[in-house]
Amino acid sequence: MTQNRILTLGEDDVGLEIWTIGARLNDVRIGGEGGHLARCETVEDALGAKKNYGAVVGPVANRLARAEAPVGGTVHKLVPNENGRTICHSGAKGVNTKTWEVTRETEDTLELSLSIADGADDFPGNRRLSVRYGLVPQGFSVAFEAVTDAPTLVNLALHPYWSLNRTGREGQRIEVSADRYLPIDADKIPTGDIASVDGTIFDLRKAKEPSHEIDHNFCLSDAPAVRLVADSGLVLEIETDAPGLQLYAGSPVGLAIEPQHWPDAPHHEAFPSILLQRGETYRQLSTYRFSRS
Repeated sequence: MTQNRILTLGEDDVGLEIWTIGARLNDVRIGGEGGHLARCETVEDALGAKKNYGAVVGPVANRLARAEAPVGGTVHKLVPNENGRTICHSGAKGVNTKTWEVTRETEDTLELSLSIADGADDFPGNRRLSVRYGLVPQGFSVAFEAVTDAPTLVNLALHPYWSLNRTGREGQRIEVSADRYLPIDADKIPTGDIASVDGTIFDLRKAKEPSHEIDHNFCLSDAPAVRLVADSGLVLEIETDAPGLQLYAGSPVGLAIEPQHWPDAPHHEAFPSILLQRGETYRQLSTYRFSRS
């Protein structure tokens, strides 16, 4: 049976529950009250239907067309997990159901790491991934790092479904600092166009309840990247150095808000690259802060 450690960080204003399966953020407590995101209750949840709930997804988050990963002159064939044609969040071999190792644990920091052997997930390179949860005033930060011994692809993302009202998706208004978004085809793969949000359901530059049709990448421009406001008055602001934000508003359990690189990047030269070379370090930092309106 898969072993899982349940860890906690913080306690008063903001407290986190973190599982080693998927290095997942499984609960956030605000003022001692939890339930602000959809959570797993059992190991079976974390390995099954709720495998993405709060988990770190990767090593290549989001979708790749034709379930292919081109690296240099080689096209690595992956196992599709959507429509028999595409792969999302690296499929069944992704990091969301792996048990991560706790490598640092202090009063205000928790770091988890995972080693992946060359080709074990159909991607090249012996890789070491880490995620560091840290407490900040009125919130917490999530910092990713990755290194490799051969050219590979890395795009890590945290995948919580936010429910600030503790009742699911509804009753939340979201503001996204993005003038542009990525249109997608029938398989939810970016077409390659980078379109203006003007006059579309993707214009979230002023807070509104998002359309349930949105499962798209927003091309970020300013900080804070996201402001999420609940009917209860609870507010979440997210700052990130990631170039994109995937917003999935179609789930009743909450809004999936995922800072990350742009999806299907290896197939689009104009998109920010997710290629990681030997000797380089992949880094991404997002900060989540709570307040009351």
